[in-house]
Amino acid sequence: MKKIFIALTLIMVLGFSTGVKAQNADATGFIKTYAQPGGLLSFDWIIGVPVGTMSSNFIDKTSTRGFNMEYRYLFNSPISVGGGFSWQGFSQKFDRSTYEFESGAITSTRFNYLYTLPLYVNFHYYPVKSNYIYPFVGINVGAYWVDKQDQIGRYYIQDENWQFGFMPEVGALFKFDPYADFGVTVKVRYNYILYNEGRYNDLSQLNIYLGGTFVF
Repeated sequence: MKKIFIALTLIMVLGFSTGVKAQNADATGFIKTYAQPGGLLSFDWIIGVPVGTMSSNFIDKTSTRGFNMEYRYLFNSPISVGGGFSWQGFSQKFDRSTYEFESGAITSTRFNYLYTLPLYVNFHYYPVKSNYIYPFVGINVGAYWVDKQDQIGRYYIQDENWQFGFMPEVGALFKFDPYADFGVTVKVRYNYILYNEGRYNDLSQLNIYLGGTFVF
């Protein structure tokens, strides 16, 4: 996973450098960002890496079960406003062990599950004008439906509620044809959910998004 993250980071850095060199070029492929209003509709596959107390106290296994859909409206400047929703599922099985409770202890296999569904709005800035590569930085803010489950033997604890969270991100849109209405998007988000129950003061994840984007 570290190799994947390093590779994606290098791709975005190289993309940003290439875009800087081409910023004086005629950006025909992305002209809607700078000449007239337009939009971006994205569909993404999510890879989630637990961090913080989620990793140390609950689940530390990487998840590949997630998807995202969002829309961004582009103004007559390199600024967009939009929103979207996503779903992410984490699960992990722990070896048979003894777990202590206030009323006693139990020896059993343990299963932990976490499902999240954020509904969010976002703001993005596109610093570079290029024909093929469009880096961006942004922030996503919204409400998260959280379903957290602990199962130890025949004991089952479930907590479902809504929480507030935010996701700063960096990424880039890659277009292999500057005149095409479709591109490939790569982005990395730090997903911070303000969850404070028991031993968990947050449910943080590092999410990698790989997807396709329609430009119109």
